[in-house]
Amino acid sequence: MKLKIKKCGLVRKIENEKVTGYYGKVITNGKKSFDEIARQSAKNTTLHPKEASLAAELLLEGICEEIKQGIIVDLGPLGTLYPAVKSKWEQDPDDLKLSDMQPKVNYKPSEGIESAINGASLSWATEKEEAEGTDTPSGDDDVQGGDNGGGNQGGELEG
Repeated sequence: MKLKIKKCGLVRKIENEKVTGYYGKVITNGKKSFDEIARQSAKNTTLHPKEASLAAELLLEGICEEIKQGIIVDLGPLGTLYPAVKSKWEQDPDDLKLSDMQPKVNYKPSEGIESAINGASLSWATEKEEAEGTDTPSGDDDVQGGDNGGGNQGGELEG
């Protein structure tokens, strides 16, 4: 897998001063709809594309219901979805407060997906690739601060 990266500007407040910097953002090879993937997955099978789409939609509805009930959902070759919280770290357990915690859903990729992403080669996107490719959705990029106290402004690193 090859990932193309573009340079994106980001203004941060470091030591009460606005500083302009940059971070890398993936330019993907496009986006496919649920229906397109269902149709593609039904090729060379006896399933009609609409049957494949309906079965997948029913499965996804079931997955949604289980997650809403606080169940860990194993998605097989995709990975796992599970309920979690974003929480502060405290030395003393009595200092933990529920009011400081934010519920969320975590995704852990399968070994196959994780190894494909971790093994990806990175290269800078050309202007043409930036124009033709698809940006990753906002807020999904991990922007890590260095020793300058910048912190994490572009995505969540906690898990």
